[in-house]
Amino acid sequence: MSHFFAMLSRMKYIRRWGLMRNTQDENIQEHTLQTAMIAFHLCVLRNVRFGGKVDPQRAAVLAMYHDVTEIFTGDMPTPVKYFTPLMRKTYREVEKLAGRRLIESLPEDLRAPYESLILDAENDPVWPLVKAADTLSAYLKCLQEKHAGNTEFNEAFAGIENKLKCLHMPEVDCFMTEYAPAFLLSLDKMNS
Repeated sequence: MSHFFAMLSRMKYIRRWGLMRNTQDENIQEHTLQTAMIAFHLCVLRNVRFGGKVDPQRAAVLAMYHDVTEIFTGDMPTPVKYFTPLMRKTYREVEKLAGRRLIESLPEDLRAPYESLILDAENDPVWPLVKAADTLSAYLKCLQEKHAGNTEFNEAFAGIENKLKCLHMPEVDCFMTEYAPAFLLSLDKMNS
């Protein structure tokens, strides 16, 4: 019996932004879906508007699995994860062990395709777009929290916004200009 998908289903129980007061909770399953959708679109933007040749489907699948190790580790807050170089190195090793354990929950003959998604994703050519999508998802969360009057997210918003600008990725800039502002609209305004 394989526990792989039963363990993945627990992503909905892992809260994000655990050190911050949230107006609306977010779990890693919700975040992962949004990240996959954004990663796909960043690739489409790169290909259509900026002359790229990247695989949107590959980016979406990598994004679907980018946080699965958090089933074992929980969502480690960024300030804790990057507290010291030793902390970051140790956390990377814990993530690798968690990824290996998750893969080992699959039947042996089905493990290989998941290794590139869970253990070696950072070596994939589309990984920078997946990481950008991950960061955009965090940016959108901060944007919505700020819009709801939650000043707890002000510093995170400023830091993440600066990080996105420093990427110098035209598809990210395009997303921030063309898509992010709509996250502040009500459903009625989007439909009018």
